[in-house]
This record gives sequence, C-alpha cells and structure tokens, in this order.
Amino acid sequence: MEKAAPWKLFAVMAVCTIYFIAFSHLGAFAYDAFAPDDGRWSAGTAAGPVSLADMTAREAREAVASRVNEWKATASIPLQYQEKQVDLSADVFTFQLEESIEQLVDGKRTPLFVIVDLEKCLNAMEAVVPLAALEALDVKRLGADLAKWAARLQSPSSPIDLASYISFPDGREPVVSEAVVPLSDAAAVRWLSEERRVTIEAGQLFSFGDWIKQEKTDFSDEAADLIASAVYQAVLKTNFTVAERYTSRALPDGITPGFEAAVSNGRDLEWFNPNTTDYTLWLQYDGQNVHAAVSGLPFVYQYMVRTGEAVDIEPRTVVQYDARLAPGAKQTKQVGRSGLLIEVTREVRDGARLVRKETVSEDFYPPVYTIEVRGLEIPESSVGPSGDGEGGNGESSESPNLPAAENSEGNGNGGTEPKEGDEADNRESAPVAGDKGETEASGGEEK
Repeated sequence: MEKAAPWKLFAVMAVCTIYFIAFSHLGAFAYDAFAPDDGRWSAGTAAGPVSLADMTAREAREAVASRVNEWKATASIPLQYQEKQVDLSADVFTFQLEESIEQLVDGKRTPLFVIVDLEKCLNAMEAVVPLAALEALDVKRLGADLAKWAARLQSPSSPIDLASYISFPDGREPVVSEAVVPLSDAAAVRWLSEERRVTIEAGQLFSFGDWIKQEKTDFSDEAADLIASAVYQAVLKTNFTVAERYTSRALPDGITPGFEAAVSNGRDLEWFNPNTTDYTLWLQYDGQNVHAAVSGLPFVYQYMVRTGEAVDIEPRTVVQYDARLAPGAKQTKQVGRSGLLIEVTREVRDGARLVRKETVSEDFYPPVYTIEVRGLEIPESSVGPSGDGEGGNGESSESPNLPAAENSEGNGNGGTEPKEGDEADNRESAPVAGDKGETEASGGEEK
C-alpha cells in the first residue's frame, strides 16, 4: 500500500496541472468573445452602416438611434409604375434597435433589424398602380427589398420599378387594347386560322411590316393594309409612340376614317414601347373580322382616341372640248369622287381628370376630278360694213369660240390632259369643302 502512494500523488498533480492550463486558455477565449476589453467594442464592430468601434453598449445604442432618426427624418423611397411615381415615407419602417444591439458580434458587422408595414405600402401604391395590377403584385418580395434599403439606411438612386414585382397566374396577362376590321381575303383567313402573336419588347421599336415579311405571308396588299389598320387602332389605345405610319390615296372599304395604316408597297407601321415590360400583340379571325389585341400590364392612364368631324371635299370639274361632238353636247369621261379631311386626337385621362390631349394625325384623302367632254360652241358670223366678210372678198369667216383655259389641266395643242383616276397632288393645298369650281381645258380634236 505504501508503494502505491507516490503514483497516486503524481496522478493528482497531473490532473490539476491540465485543468489549470485548460481553464486559463478557455477563460481568455470566452472573455475575448463575449466581453470586450474595458467594456468597449473593438474595431470593425458595426450595426448596419453605423460603426460602433471603441463604444460601450450604451454609447452604441445612442449612436444607432441617432443615425436611424436622422435617416427617417430625411429619407423617402421612390416607387414608380409607368408614368406615375410616389415617394414612400420612412414611417413605414420600424427599426428594432434593442434586438440589433443584442445580436452584435465584436469585430463584425451585423445587420439592423427592420419591420416594414405592408399595409401602409399598399395604401401608398394605390395612387400609382391600377387595381388589376395591384392585386397581382408580390407584396412580400417588395417588402423584403424595401427592408434591405432601410437596413442600410439608404435610399435608391432611381425609383423602384413596381412593374418588376407584378406577375399574373399562368403568365396570362390581361388584354389592355383591341380593335376589329372586316376581312374576307382567303389567303389572309388561312394565315389567321391559327392564333398569331408576337412580343413587343420593352424599350424597343417594333416594325409590323418586318414581322409580316418574317411570317412569309402570301395574302394581297389590300389584306395586309386591313390587318395593319386593325393593329394601328389597337396601338392608338396604348401609351406606345407611333413612329411611322402611312395612308393610301383613297380610304379602303371597311376602315373607319382616321384609322388606316398602309404597309404595302414598301410602307411600314412602326411604334415604340416606352414601358419597362414586354407586351404581346395577338391576331385572330372570327369568321368575318380580324381581331388585333395587345396584352400586358394594365396602363396607369386611360387612352381615349377620338375623331373630329369628317370634312368632305367636293371634286372640281375639268372641262375638255372635242370638235367631234355636236355643239352643246356633253359626255362624262371620268366620274369624280369626294375627298376627305379628318383629325384624330388622343386624350390621356386619369379617371375623370384630363392629363393631356394630343393630336395623332390629320388624314387627307384628295378628291378625284370629274372630267367632262363638251362639243365646240360656234358663234354667229361677223359681217363687215360693206356686207362682205372682214376680208372684203364676200366670204364669211367663222371660227369656234374657245373659252380661255382657266387653271387648264391640258389642251389639244401639246398640253397634258388629265387622265382617269388623276387626283389632287398632296403637295397642293386641299380645296375648300363644298367648292364645286369648274376648270376648263380648251382643246382641238382628240388624236
């Protein structure tokens, strides 16, 4: 028993030595981790953007509270939806300062804890987002992003685009504009037997003529113009900006005056999408009409397209003379057609309030002249005082009385006669409505 005593003493001393060494190291580590030297935070300690280096816990609370109050007094978060914008007040943010301080880690940056009042956010957004779009807005995702800005005590340099937080179930966006035009072209009907659609990209110029070419359609130019006219009517009811559009010399059948768009013979219909989201153009056929529809996010304003009173322009009558016709005889060589002048305007409304009114176009369709051919008028003989003719040889000389040409379009002595279908040049001023003037063109025998 006496021989075992030294070994027991050695074991006890070894255990005590290990315990004291381990305690000293672990104690120092715990102190460094949870209790800063002298009760102050070391370099690198921060709550959000607020540096708390060399501060006590009390000083840290006061510094964070001061910065938060300063930010809330001056900050606003701009939210934008298309052409409308609202500044979100900093009052929607609640900063949890005590929780933020308790979660501090010495030498590290920890975020500020912020709660966003989503109900106040929705109330503010009702002023800029249409109801249909507001119902599809991801409020939770927006609230999380707003909390990140507030936690950094910053405001975004540009407005937050609310359109990026809107998504509709199954990706089926509502129709925001549509129009119909009668269509009977067989080739066009075959092409429209399947629903046609194309994306109008955000911030891009769209060419309807180029799209038609890419589709490799085989229908007539008249059908292409009718389809383009339906698309043009739908585009006018949006906030798209029409960049290029043409009309014909005569208004095609089935198109309302002021809404024609010609894309045949190298012409085009182009418009610009100023929004931050894409839209879709749809074309369908219902058995009689072509339907053009635009789908996408609802517009913040309503776009009302109106046409003024159509002004009819009576055609002038061009008179030609033909020696082969009997005196006083008349023949109509070309039947005239009235011209048309109409103004199209677009009202941008915010409910009942008129935001602005803009002129879209002033469409002018020139009249077609009426061409009338008449026989020559033979005046009475002129007799000299002696009973002889003016030449004094006893013979009377008769010559036709040809009216002087007034605004002559042509004559039989080398001038150019108006041809069938000739119309007023667009470069000329439009005739006054109701003007039924006659234009005489003297001429000899037609060749």
